[in-house]
Amino acid sequence: MKRKIIVFLPLMLILSICILLFISLHNDPKKIASALVGKPIPEFYQANLLDPEQGLSPKSLPKGAYLLNVWGSWCAYCKQEHPFLMKLHQQGVPIVGLNYRDQRQNALQMLQQMGNPFSLVMDDSKGLLAMKLGVDGAPETYLVDRQGIIRYRYSGPLNEQIWQQQFLPLWAE
Repeated sequence: MKRKIIVFLPLMLILSICILLFISLHNDPKKIASALVGKPIPEFYQANLLDPEQGLSPKSLPKGAYLLNVWGSWCAYCKQEHPFLMKLHQQGVPIVGLNYRDQRQNALQMLQQMGNPFSLVMDDSKGLLAMKLGVDGAPETYLVDRQGIIRYRYSGPLNEQIWQQQFLPLWAE
């Protein structure tokens, strides 16, 4: 009997691991569940990247719906999505930038060279607000509604297809 258990237990463990791996392979890694979806933006006090003397808090954020985009000048995917953010900005979509774990001068240089799609840009060089948001990396984009509630979170570079399929239906609500 003990011999059967010794053989059977490892087989069940291996089978369980295989099933979990199979399930995880079919999940979209870009669609990350967030504990904050359905909850308000967490409290914060961050420096304004463009004017470090100015502090920003949730009261500084747009009153209507907006996108919160986590980015860094060191991030190749952020540079890839930047032209699309500029397009959204030109279409009147309010975007708040959260400059994540970056050096201020490098971030300012990127915005000067590529344009600034953000209505305001928070300096999160230490990653404190990003930690409260549960940021895994950059870029990440959050859809925040008129009441300041996070409605959606996307990890990866934003583009036209993702905007149309995943953000726009929620934006219209």
